[in-house]
Amino acid sequence: MLNETQEANYIQKTIGEIAASDFRAIQVFEKYGIDFCCGGQKTFGDACTEKGLSTGQVLQELEQAAQSTSGPGERYDMWELDFLADYIVNQYHTYTKSMLLRVGDLADKVAEVHGDRHPETHLIAQKWRKLGEEMTAHLQKEERLLFPQIKRLVQGEKNSQRPASPPLSSTHQLIREIEAEHETVGESLAEIETLSHGFTPPQDACNTYRALYGYLAEFNENTKKHVHLENNILFPKAIHLEKHK
Repeated sequence: MLNETQEANYIQKTIGEIAASDFRAIQVFEKYGIDFCCGGQKTFGDACTEKGLSTGQVLQELEQAAQSTSGPGERYDMWELDFLADYIVNQYHTYTKSMLLRVGDLADKVAEVHGDRHPETHLIAQKWRKLGEEMTAHLQKEERLLFPQIKRLVQGEKNSQRPASPPLSSTHQLIREIEAEHETVGESLAEIETLSHGFTPPQDACNTYRALYGYLAEFNENTKKHVHLENNILFPKAIHLEKHK
């Protein structure tokens, strides 16, 4: 149990810091709709106030989550940055690219069949196509520019050498661009969630319709964790490494 001083200090921590230090906190934030990825810079106290939550109650649940067992492999904040960058590409970029195509096909089919009775499906399909274009370019920017530069920073630190200058801009500048794109992705997914009534299919939905909404919900959750690993762990450490190289 936290004492008053510890609780006061905890309230001033950002949501991103809490999620980065213990991934198990994410399940609590998800339960209460607290944005731990794009909104990770808000303090815990401010986030609770915005949601009308008792900080004491949420803190108690965070403590309970922290006491649950977890494997050492899930301590992402302890991983080497180059390893974490590769993990993100293999685990999340591969998934995202596959899902952008799969969900896009389903969204088009559902809009074509059910669009007359459910016009929101046309909007979902349109927004998904735009999201797919934006995320494809976004992933390429990370894989071709940002992540290689982060790896050069890590290698330079290991070899006690100054890494070569990035081809276009500093690591910090690239990260700020990427974070802005994360905001755009988050807004697009929030719009799709609203249009789909929280990814809840209507009573007359066919199996394809239900599969679409199931995939949308899964993609939304996966993308939040993807952005969390970058915004709250990989990026802050990379900026720190660049400043102190």
